[in-house]
Amino acid sequence: MRRLLACLLLAILLLAAFVIAGWHEATRVPVVVRYDVAVPKWPVGQAPLRIVQLSDTHAGLPDMPIDRLYAIIAQANALKPDLIVLTGDYQGEKLFVSTPTNLDKVVKPFRALRSRLGTFAVRGNHDDAFWSPIVLPRYRMTYLRNRWADAGPIIIAGVDDLTTGSPNVAAALAGIPPGKPVILLMHEPDNFVQVPASVALTLAGHTHGGQMSWPLIGAPWIGTEFGREHRRGLFVEGGRRLIVSSGVGTTTVPIRLGVPPEIVLITLHGWSLTRSAGSPGPTDNARRYRN
Repeated sequence: MRRLLACLLLAILLLAAFVIAGWHEATRVPVVVRYDVAVPKWPVGQAPLRIVQLSDTHAGLPDMPIDRLYAIIAQANALKPDLIVLTGDYQGEKLFVSTPTNLDKVVKPFRALRSRLGTFAVRGNHDDAFWSPIVLPRYRMTYLRNRWADAGPIIIAGVDDLTTGSPNVAAALAGIPPGKPVILLMHEPDNFVQVPASVALTLAGHTHGGQMSWPLIGAPWIGTEFGREHRRGLFVEGGRRLIVSSGVGTTTVPIRLGVPPEIVLITLHGWSLTRSAGSPGPTDNARRYRN
């Protein structure tokens, strides 16, 4: 009997330690993950561009109250981006939290984002398909659903959500004039297999980096059929580049383990900065973390 009670107490202590550690990591200040990416068709004389990617904010209780979302937005603004991209899942979904999340309420803080060239957004599988094209533009965002927009020195294109919508990569890229690099936004990375080599860089989220990555076994859930190895980071395949962000929020349970919340900062430039400046080679999956 004493041994059983001791085992039960140990199990409770281990569970408590896991929950405390997971909550701490889920609610910590996001790390800033920095990438240098060289692309073709860079405009002559154009300085490098700083692009901030925010993904999977999942606003809502208990781990992403609106005041924390405002703090993350302030952190993003402090990076002084030229351009900001949002790759979906603004609404939250947690077990045992029955209060529905209002899209207008959770998108409103994004009006505080500041960048020289603006904010561009796609929706995720948790975001209301009817209200997204109505609400997002209301708060200083260019909403991209299977279409593109001219962002000055570059083109930003975006596709609809894969799980709840009708993504069309070809439609998103149709009619883009030659001469500018194209950045493509999507929520799930699965659509990367359809992206042509003419796209300079694809940005995605959705996977949360697995949200919980266990020692030895890794992340049991990644939310994509594209491949477990594509759960987080920079990937170069056939000359095409993909960055998958683990995002800043959580889904189902407010816990992260071994996968900190992150803000992605991309320095986009021409080939003239060479690989010594950090441009990815054909097999580079390297990433760098900064607090």
